[in-house]
Amino acid sequence: MGRWIFSFCIIAIETWGSVYFFETFLKKTDVGRLGKCRYVVLYFADMVVALLGGHFDLMGIKVMLIILVSITFCTVFYEAGWKQRIFFSGLNYALLFLTDLFFLQIENMSISPNVVLTFLLLPSKMLWLCLVFIVRKIWKGQNNYGELSRKEWLKFSMIPLLTVASMLLMFFCNSAEAKVQTAYLFLSVGLIFINIFVIELMQGILEKEDLLRESALAGQKKESQLAHYRDMQAVYERQGRKMHDYKNQIRTMQALLKKGDTQAAAALAERLTESISVEMAAVNTNHPVVDAVLNQKFHAAREQGVSMTFRVGDMGGLRLNEEETVILLSNLLDNAIHECVKAARQGRKAVIHVKLVQEGGKLIFSVRNPVVEKVQVTEGTGLSNVKAVADKYGGDFAVSCDAEKFQAVVML
Repeated sequence: MGRWIFSFCIIAIETWGSVYFFETFLKKTDVGRLGKCRYVVLYFADMVVALLGGHFDLMGIKVMLIILVSITFCTVFYEAGWKQRIFFSGLNYALLFLTDLFFLQIENMSISPNVVLTFLLLPSKMLWLCLVFIVRKIWKGQNNYGELSRKEWLKFSMIPLLTVASMLLMFFCNSAEAKVQTAYLFLSVGLIFINIFVIELMQGILEKEDLLRESALAGQKKESQLAHYRDMQAVYERQGRKMHDYKNQIRTMQALLKKGDTQAAAALAERLTESISVEMAAVNTNHPVVDAVLNQKFHAAREQGVSMTFRVGDMGGLRLNEEETVILLSNLLDNAIHECVKAARQGRKAVIHVKLVQEGGKLIFSVRNPVVEKVQVTEGTGLSNVKAVADKYGGDFAVSCDAEKFQAVVML
């Protein structure tokens, strides 16, 4: 009876440590009340695996069952892709098995193994928990796993797989020779450090990717500032030309009024009023930065023979800062204007369709424009910076292109 109670306690320790390990790396999924019971769910799942494991003679089947339970648990309770679920489940079990194997080698080298095993089982779990705490200390909350390529995930995954394979080999090829036992002991310790080193290496890669993205954003910020100054200069020049035209039209109205031709003067005044209204603000979203960018791009496009249609909503509660707003809007609109100018030169209808609304708590920004030929979609500086803004807010960024049109959609 005491042995059963002791086993239940060991499973409880393993369950708590596993949940703590997964929550170090993975973001919890909102599953309602079930989320509060995740510890209990994993505890009973581990207990079932432990009971079923007694019916299997092959250790490999037991290992696969435990890892499969961990993967299923991560699928239900955490936001992670299949690569992350497999990797962290394998890594967690590798560290757990390594500590057990480490103390198993100590037991095999002891004088009275059967007595020592009972005293060493609990310390092995304590050592594993210490390793989990160390891993949590190393990890700094990075969860942008999308920065890792498929090839990098494959390389990282090889370490836990090789670790599990090595552990099974040491378990089945257990030898009574002291030299072999000593070699297994040092090998298990080495594998523990290698697996922790993999986590630190992954942390370093993600930090490097963050620095590169911040550097790209900083470069984009400088480019946006320069573009803003150039745009303001273009606005001033356009306003100067318009003011010259307005003065001439006002003088014309004065001349018409002196001649008594009030009808012609009124018609000219109406056209002048409409022109001023369009020039002042083509778009009004209740957000000064959004209005400035959209109106500037509207006038810049119109001067090159390109039309824009807008479907916009109230952007008063926009959560993006000014730099991110400029990056998000300017890059996609500049690309659209560039393609439409080429289409206009070929005599085709050049119209950019812009949608900027907030629906269901999400910001939706869509740009659709014609192309003269299918564009190869590559992550240039502009698109990569738009993607960086989308990633920062946990949003989605998708582009599509065929021989007729190009469309980009951002959802935040």
